[in-house]
Parts: sequence; C-alpha cells; structure tokens
Amino acid sequence: MAGFLGAGNSNKRQSFSKYNPIFEFPYTIQGEQVTLVVTSVLGHLMELDFEGQARSWSGVKPGALFDANVVKQVPAKFTDIAKTLKQEAKRAKYLDLWLDCDREGENIAFEVVEVCKQTNPNLTLDA
Repeated sequence: MAGFLGAGNSNKRQSFSKYNPIFEFPYTIQGEQVTLVVTSVLGHLMELDFEGQARSWSGVKPGALFDANVVKQVPAKFTDIAKTLKQEAKRAKYLDLWLDCDREGENIAFEVVEVCKQTNPNLTLDA
C-alpha cells in the first residue's frame, strides 16, 4: 500500500513492534502537502476482561458475571503496537484508517482511535 500511495517513494523505519514497520512518504490531503505515515495492527488491539475476582471464573458464580465490571485494555502482546500508535499520534494532525469494511473492522478502527487519542485528543479523523 505504501509503495502504491507513495508512488515508490516511501521510506521504511522500524516501530516498537518488529511485525509492524512504519512507512513514510509525501502526500497531499485536502490540498495540504503532508508526510503520510502508515503502519498496521494485528487484528483487535484491545480486549475485554472482568475486573478483580471475576477474572477467576472458577471462584465466581456464573450469574454474578452479569453484574461484574468489565475493562477494555491493550493486552501485553500488543503493547508495542499501542506504543507505536501513541508515539506517531503525538505528531499527527489527521488520522485516516483503512481496515476491513465490516463490523469487526469498524470495532478495530475505534480501538485504534481510542489509543491514538490518549496522546493526541485533538487528532482529526479524516473520512
């Protein structure tokens, strides 16, 4: 994708995740010349889990799980990807997302937005 959008003029650099490099190239967005930065995620960036004692299902009655608190967090295996997104978001003006056009892709996109806005709440989502 970076090779096509950058017309063969992209630079590759390493991110915190060895599986998700970063590509940069000059690009024009809404008439403004920018450096487009492209990276990737590996599916869902976040997961849901119960808080406290509810995490140990063996010690909790199943009915109690309906009222248990749930937290959404980045699991340890994806902290490097989240760290990269946060670092890149600090310098970004726009955030364009290119994910699968289905409900799961939409959910992943919202996870990426949530992580990026932690370091840049003024990030513009460009549709």
